[in-house]
Amino acid sequence: MRQQLMKANAKSLPVTKADEIFKWGDDGAQWVAAPYKKASLRYVVEQSTVLQQVIEAYKQNIAGFGFKPKYIEEGEETSEMVTEWNALAEVIDWMAFDKTPDEEFKMAIEDREMVGESFMEVLRDSAGNVIEIVRVEPDTMEVSKPGYAVKVEIERKGIKKEAYRKFRKFRLGKVFFREFGDPRQMDAKTGEYTEKPPANPATEIVHDKIGTGHYGIPRWIGHVPSLTGARKAEELNWRYFDQGRHTPMAITVTGGQLTTDSETALSSYTQAVGNEELQHKILVLEAETTSNGLDDKNVAKVEIQSLADMLQKDALFLDYDDKTRDKILSAFRLPPVYIGLSNDYNRATVEAAKELAEEQVFQPERKKIENLFNRRLLTGYDFRYVEVELGAPEIVDGELITKLIAETKEHLTTNEIRTIVSPRLGQTLKMLQGDEYDLPRQSAPQDPLTVMADAQGKALAKAENGQLAFILKDVRDGLDELNDVVGGWKGEGDV
Repeated sequence: MRQQLMKANAKSLPVTKADEIFKWGDDGAQWVAAPYKKASLRYVVEQSTVLQQVIEAYKQNIAGFGFKPKYIEEGEETSEMVTEWNALAEVIDWMAFDKTPDEEFKMAIEDREMVGESFMEVLRDSAGNVIEIVRVEPDTMEVSKPGYAVKVEIERKGIKKEAYRKFRKFRLGKVFFREFGDPRQMDAKTGEYTEKPPANPATEIVHDKIGTGHYGIPRWIGHVPSLTGARKAEELNWRYFDQGRHTPMAITVTGGQLTTDSETALSSYTQAVGNEELQHKILVLEAETTSNGLDDKNVAKVEIQSLADMLQKDALFLDYDDKTRDKILSAFRLPPVYIGLSNDYNRATVEAAKELAEEQVFQPERKKIENLFNRRLLTGYDFRYVEVELGAPEIVDGELITKLIAETKEHLTTNEIRTIVSPRLGQTLKMLQGDEYDLPRQSAPQDPLTVMADAQGKALAKAENGQLAFILKDVRDGLDELNDVVGGWKGEGDV
């Protein structure tokens, strides 16, 4: 009996981590090699059926509502506050010359979620103030290890402090950059620090990354096997529809061997799988005996045994794809409704999911960008009353607001109610003029007829169990007293 052991070729994942490599550069810095190839990371995102939707949700919900000024403390508006507000609005408007700031940050967020990090170039005017930020392609950007600590001056809200910090260098091709906040001057061509202003000064880079390493790592990196498997499952299903289903089988020959023509036909059939012309044809195999005896038992027999039971069912692939999607949503901490999966949601659960995502995911990310502006980029402007704020969606439970107004309307003014209702209607309601509209409803002056009607209603409400006659009698007695004063009342017959 002839035995043969067949081994399958092992394949690696499309994204693998490289060893950490450090190289000294001519500029005296120690440069670090990236752990993952950016092109491979982008390829995984492009081939995924869920990553692009999730990244798009991050972009839109973090930076898609725009930048705007905000007063640090609410109060009576002064001329100085108005001046700072207008100045900050102008700074925000010019922060990106060709685009809006939110468009630049959308691209930066896309880079960070795709490849784990983003780079933004910071440009200053002649006075040293930041006037523009520009997204930089991260795929070929190199990062150095931090150098020696240098003295820096930190300014915030008019207060200055000195400290020592370490800074990195960045290199994109043959162009060098210095880290944002590095007070030293650098030559953009050589990457060396200079005492005098160089002919080609290096600009600054803000490096936003996921993780604490020299380079950022995508938050979905642990799910590469699942993402790759889901893609392979999709390709397997596509081949099934394109080539037709060919059941795996084993051909056994007893008492003989296949003829040369049968072997050739079988080989051609297997190699032509996917040819539509062969999908409805019948394969005929012939065999010949290998014995010279005259016994009928030596007749060759050909059997085809199906191996279809060894195939995985299609439902397993569908379940695999669903579980992969759940893993990715978990990695990004997003509810399914953000990528259009809302079959199991109603209005109440959607609002709850949005509120949770805002509190746990989007608001912290917006806070990071706001701190970048207010604590680092715009400190040179010395704004004291205003700061940068990122817009956010207004998530309000309309039913809850309606219930609260109904229960507390006696303690609210008419103008306060109009202020609450105005956003729900999608238009601005003007405030009514008059003191009565700025007083709580329970203490506001009321129409005398309304007061009388309320009093009559309360009196009649007490007229139970035959008490109505006593009430009417009290009314008649009152009229008698009135007649004694003004006259005109003749008695019961006049009623």
